[in-house]
Amino acid sequence: MAMSAARRVTDRVFRLCGVVALVALAATAASLASGISAWRVPFVAAHLAALIALAPLGVVLAVEAIAAARVEAGSLAGVPAALVRRRPVEVTLLAVVAVSIVVSLATNFSEGARWVRTTANLVSVAVILVLVARYLRAGRGA
Repeated sequence: MAMSAARRVTDRVFRLCGVVALVALAATAASLASGISAWRVPFVAAHLAALIALAPLGVVLAVEAIAAARVEAGSLAGVPAALVRRRPVEVTLLAVVAVSIVVSLATNFSEGARWVRTTANLVSVAVILVLVARYLRAGRGA
């Protein structure tokens, strides 16, 4: 199946910003390891690059998946069931990310729940890495 123009553009942005994020993370690690106190700038740059890499690609992939599910289902009401049938792993992983983000935000301002917030954040990052790996692996096969 041919890649849409929107997906091609967001894929290129994803790959470019992904490299920038990795370089910024490496700079952060090097700064921390060497005791340089200027680690915050590359740390923020890594997060910003990751956001710019992931957000547009995620929107395009979601829109394409919803559109395909709508065609399969024949109506908008059947889209959720069609999405679960077509992409059960991705839907489950996205649900886990959504719950972990809600838990992280809900415990953000409560004292004593730091371990819950930390666990939720780690779960979010791990699942996002799994989704990125699945995307890259699927792209290799296309």
